[in-house]
Amino acid sequence: MSAPSRPLPPGWTRYDGPLLTIWRSRYEAVHGEAAANSFADGMLVRDHRRPIAQWINYGLRSAVLVAPASPAAWPVQRFAIYYAPPREGFQTVETARHEWMPRGPRGSTTDADAFTGAVEAAEQFLQVEATFGALG
Repeated sequence: MSAPSRPLPPGWTRYDGPLLTIWRSRYEAVHGEAAANSFADGMLVRDHRRPIAQWINYGLRSAVLVAPASPAAWPVQRFAIYYAPPREGFQTVETARHEWMPRGPRGSTTDADAFTGAVEAAEQFLQVEATFGALG
């Protein structure tokens, strides 16, 4: 994975540990108790879908996640970017599609390409969100 082109906004840090519990609790606060069990192959319940990338801002109680979004059996796999805004909520960040076909032709986009693109988009989102938040 390539290094970020710019430093992360103040207060944000990359978190390389296990899936943060904020994802399940925020998703279920929005969609109901036990709703996370069926979301994206249970990705928010069991830390089994890899790779993932996470950033956290402890002061804002906010986080960003890049994780697989489509069930493992689907012919097209996708990474999505999720945002836990300050204090409460759960949002999917809309960006270009970061996808690949596991049985795609040679030379097509791979899972590593899709993951790298999603991580870069998440870091860009953090920059924009920090700028927008500073203006408000």
